[in-house]
Amino acid sequence: MSATQESARTPESPYVSGRCTIGTHELCRDAEPRESGVPGLRYLVCTCLCHRLMPVLVMGVRV
Repeated sequence: MSATQESARTPESPYVSGRCTIGTHELCRDAEPRESGVPGLRYLVCTCLCHRLMPVLVMGVRV
């Protein structure tokens, strides 16, 4: 099985950005999918629960 086939069948594990990990949720830019500009390379989307809340409620609060 090729690496492409393997990655297509294996779900990605949840990713939490470094900023959300250390409690600076309001600075995290990884809540939305975005392109890297490099073919075949993409940024992971942060799955931290803070991204499901309104940003006003998250500012200054450690989730």
